[in-house]
Amino acid sequence: MAVEGLLNPILGYRLDPGEPGLSHSAPASRSILRVLSQEISNWLAFKREAERNGGVIIQGGITLDLRKRGSFLAAIAGKTTAWIYYPSEQGAQKSVDSSYKNQIQDQIQKLEAKLSSALSEEERERLEQQLALLKMILNMPAQLLRDLLMPLGIFLDTLV
Repeated sequence: MAVEGLLNPILGYRLDPGEPGLSHSAPASRSILRVLSQEISNWLAFKREAERNGGVIIQGGITLDLRKRGSFLAAIAGKTTAWIYYPSEQGAQKSVDSSYKNQIQDQIQKLEAKLSSALSEEERERLEQQLALLKMILNMPAQLLRDLLMPLGIFLDTLV
């Protein structure tokens, strides 16, 4: 009776044209880690690009093509997709952005003043929650906020 050892072939990889990174080969036992690390770096590059250009990643993912190579399930290829939303009407949007952000900052100042004079613990907690929400809204792009709230019937001018 012959006993076979583990087969762990070396898999060669190449990158897509223009894709940053190094095309190192990897044994089949480590191929998933190798391909996944490359795809995660691609995802982070998409995220940086979106943030730099004022966009937001709204959907995406990483897929791996897995096949048996030797004794192991190995990653043969990977694919990263990212759907990036860039708000339109940038020129008109900037003035609206600043006006709504000014309104939110005014509301934050009013709530901070109320918080310093709050007597009960319940009121203090409620004001702190409202402050946290407003600070989170202040950091969101205006177009994204509109797109999230309009289906609910909430408009920015009535929010603050």
